[in-house]
Parts: sequence; structure tokens; C-alpha cells
Amino acid sequence: MMADKEKDRYSLRVMTLLGLVVSVIIGIFALNIYYFKEVEKSLIEQTYQDLKTENDEAFNNLQGMIRERFKMLEVFSAYSDLPEKSENGVRIGVFDGKEIMYYRNHESQALNGENSITRLPSEDFIGQSGIVLSVPAVRDGQARGVVCMVYTAEELGKYLNSTELSPYGDNLIFTRSGELVVSCPRYENYANVYDILQTMEFRDEQSFEKMKKAVGSGTSGYAAYYHKGSGELLYYQPAGVEDWMVATMVKSESYESALYKIRKLSKVFIASSTFMVVCTVLLIVCIIYLRKKESKQAQKDYLTGVYNRETARKLVEQRLKGGGKKRFYACMFLDIDDFKKINDTFGHHKGDLVLTQAGQILSACTRKEDVIVRFGGDEFCIWLYGLSGRKQPEAIARRILNAFHASGTIHASIGITLVGENETEYDAILRRADQALYLAKGKGKNQFAFQL
Repeated sequence: MMADKEKDRYSLRVMTLLGLVVSVIIGIFALNIYYFKEVEKSLIEQTYQDLKTENDEAFNNLQGMIRERFKMLEVFSAYSDLPEKSENGVRIGVFDGKEIMYYRNHESQALNGENSITRLPSEDFIGQSGIVLSVPAVRDGQARGVVCMVYTAEELGKYLNSTELSPYGDNLIFTRSGELVVSCPRYENYANVYDILQTMEFRDEQSFEKMKKAVGSGTSGYAAYYHKGSGELLYYQPAGVEDWMVATMVKSESYESALYKIRKLSKVFIASSTFMVVCTVLLIVCIIYLRKKESKQAQKDYLTGVYNRETARKLVEQRLKGGGKKRFYACMFLDIDDFKKINDTFGHHKGDLVLTQAGQILSACTRKEDVIVRFGGDEFCIWLYGLSGRKQPEAIARRILNAFHASGTIHASIGITLVGENETEYDAILRRADQALYLAKGKGKNQFAFQL
């Protein structure tokens, strides 16, 4: 019974340790998942912030260019001679890179005294689209003419993409309806930004429609999509010119590469951490096992393998004081007959072999819950657990004597005393068992006797 309780306590400790190990491993997984999610969140936020920074720079470039050109045109308009009027309105001069002058009749807000920016269709300008910046030439408080400057879409695109991050993406200008004002080399054959985006893979089905709705209302926002398996991001905001939107498209390869590396490192960390935890636990288990083994060895007699005198006293006194039905009810004191003669005749080595054999016989003839003690020399004590009355102790005593007799070399005498239900005095019980032993020896040895 005591062995079972020790086993239960040991199992409880093992289960507790196993629970702690599992908790630690789960904790490592949870912390790594949390860490990865936080890093992913930070990377996404940083990527979006970088994208917005690039777009803001493109926006500022565009606005700066417009302001500078308007100032230049305003200076020019203040001091230049006005062009002659044609029959259909104001004649506007436009120069291209080849210094060729083109004329056309052009309706402009500049005629109303306001600076204006308008689209220049490709059919009106050597096959290229562009924009026209117009400034009124004011004389005597009235707009008498218009001074203008033309930028082709190609030139404007070069200017717009001259930002720090532009090597990693493209800047575009399109209207709220999606019509491209300024395209980029990758998509120069497209006339509408939505035609470009419809070729992309939007894994969130609402992203495309959400973007169209946001652009239509003139608000800024993000769109995420995949192109040929690679992730891309797009940020758009009002350009501050008519209904134009300035947008920045970048590939998210660096972001995905960083996430891949972090995910790989996280897996390595989880595997290595789990391995180290398991190794540590195995080491602790080995240490506990060895200490338990050493503790048991310290409790046992090195020669016979049964309990030593000190350990047995602690175990038995604890059970005697515990009371109740589950306690020791009989005590046997055993002495090997003529053991001194064996030592003197055959030597101490033979005597040690006899003691070892005696320990084996006593263990075989009793139960696990019984406590067998080498009391000293050739004396042994057996505490029988959970037995009442004389019948069962007598049967065990006969079994022991028969086993000794069957060995052919060992005989013993046994003294037996019963333990009262309320008796707790360890030494008093042993004295009665010792007295019973002397009675057995007086009967001619190889006998057992009772002392009540």
C-alpha cells in the first residue's frame, strides 16, 4: 500500500512536470505567433507609411512644379506682347522640344482671369497627350490673352517619378473616372487605371470596388493586390488639380521577403526552444530518477535489499500514528539459526550470501505493502500490513519457514506479536516480538511463536 502511495505521488509529480513542459512549449508557440503577428503588423504599417511618403513626395513634386511654372508664366504674361486675336478666339502658342510652334483655338479659364490646368488630347499635340498650364495676360484689369506652357505626359511622368522611392514603384495620375492623365512605362498602353487593376488578383473581393468608390468620392486610400504572384500596393489621394488623383504603385517584395525570413527564424526558434526545453526536462527527469534511486538505496540495506533500521522506524511509526483500518496489525522478529556457526565454518563471504538469500526469501513470501527490515546482523523484522488475527500471520510464518527449509542451508526462528488497534508505541511492539522470538528458539529453533 505504501509503495502504491509512493507511486501515486511520483505519478502526480511526473504529470505536473509534464503539464509544465507542455505549458512552456505552448507558451513558446504563443509568444512566437504573437511576435510574428506584431512584426507583420509593424511591417505592414511601415510599408504603408513608406508608400504614403512616396505618394506625398510625388504630390508635392507635382504641386511644386505647378506653382513654379505658374509663377514663371505670370511673370511672362505681365511683360510679354499679347498675341493677335483670331476669328474664333484667343490664339495660344505652344512649343515642343523641337521648337516647333503649334496653334489651336483653346477655351480656358484663363480667359476668365484664372490660372488653369487642362488636358491636352493626343490628337491635338503630335500624337502625345499632355497638360496645358494657362495664365491670363491681364491688361487694364481684363484678360486680354493667355500665356500657356505644355508638358507632355512623358515629361510629366519623368518629373513625377523623380522621388527617392520611385525605383521601387511608379507614380500615376488619373481622373476620378479612372482615365490616365500620366501613365508609367509598365502600363503605357493602358488608357484607364481600372483596366490595369482588372488584370490584377484582388484576394479581398471588396478591395477593387472599395477603391473605385473612394476614388469616385475624391478620398485617399490603399489597395492591395497580386500581379503574377507578387504582391503590390497602391496608394491614391486627390492631386489638387481638377478631379485628378495621384497614385503610387509599389511591389511588396521586400515586405514579403522580410516576413519570410521572420517566419523562417520563428520556426527555427520554436524548434530549437522546444528541443532545449525537452532536453532540459529529460535532464531534470534523469536527475530526479537518479536522486530517487539514490534515496531508495539509502533507505535499503546494501546487502539484502530490504529496508534499513532507521528508514523502517520512520515508515512504521507514521502508519501507527495514522490510525484507522489501514495500518500494521502484526510484527515478526526473525533470527537465522546458527548464523555465527556459518560464519565461523565457511567464512564471512558465505555468511553474506546467506543474508542475501534470506532477504530474497522474505521478499518473496510477503507482500509489497509489508515492510521488511534488516534489524542488525542476522536479525530481520517484518511488519505485516492490513492483517488482523493470528491466522494470517501464522500462514505467512509457515510460508517463510518452508522456504528457508527448501533452500537446504538456512533455518530460522520467528517471533510474532499482534499490534493493538490503538497501539502506537514502536519500541514496545518490537520488545514483544523479540520475546516471542526467544520463545520460538526455546521450542527448538526453526519454529515460530506468539507473544500477545
